[in-house]
Amino acid sequence: MLTIREQVDLAVRNYAGLPAARLEDGVPDDQQYLATPDRLAYALGWVVANAIVGARYADSMLDALPIFHPEHGWDRFLLPRRVSGQQFASEKADSFGLIMLSGDDAPRVTKPSGADRLALGALLQADPEAAIAQTIELFPSTGLPAGDPGKRWRDRQQHYPRLYQALTEVILENPGIVAAREIFIDDQPVDGAYHPLYLHAVSLVPAMTYDFWLVQCGEKAAFMRVHGGQSIYETDRKGWSTVKTQLSQQSHAEIKQRILGWLRIDGAAPDSKGVD
Repeated sequence: MLTIREQVDLAVRNYAGLPAARLEDGVPDDQQYLATPDRLAYALGWVVANAIVGARYADSMLDALPIFHPEHGWDRFLLPRRVSGQQFASEKADSFGLIMLSGDDAPRVTKPSGADRLALGALLQADPEAAIAQTIELFPSTGLPAGDPGKRWRDRQQHYPRLYQALTEVILENPGIVAAREIFIDDQPVDGAYHPLYLHAVSLVPAMTYDFWLVQCGEKAAFMRVHGGQSIYETDRKGWSTVKTQLSQQSHAEIKQRILGWLRIDGAAPDSKGVD
């Protein structure tokens, strides 16, 4: 796994020279999924979000959800527990604040009101370890709630931070990749095709789900359940298939390679060794 410094170095090397990707007239439909006010802040935001999940998901159920704004694109991460356990269903989606990916010295950790708590852009590049240490200090452990949080919590507790780390590294290494946790499952066909999660009976009615990662690169996409026990990818025959070997059974390097294969990055393809 990459260290914090290695993650920041990758973000700077691969994203610093990229222009803002805006949602505006004339932007091709197949490029709109990349929209964000600041490409480098977007990449550095993943470094920060990954660090928070790595430090506080297992002991506090604190999550970091990338959000696609309808006018700005990827411009923030929400920091909630709301989608982590049924005990927190009434908490606000930004109950622990946000990571904002625009403005001076972004990314910025803010209060729910939007007021800055810690600006990280320059500090991350100058001293990545100190920047992350200061970030984690903002989020002391809250402990785990009484009772079963549901949705295979023990599996999520063990594997979700691993998936987050692997996904972060893949995004830092490949500027054409984005990932979402806020996924709308329609029960009606769009352009003649049903949603892959509808086809696989995740929901048979229109619904928003936070139980999967949607990972996208251009026209290719894949879905990974946050407990690591289900993945769905597009086959070469344009259908959607589940996998034989689950990500929860695989190493960090193997998870990254599976994601690259599902998205056909740099000639990679779904594994032919009986895992897909």
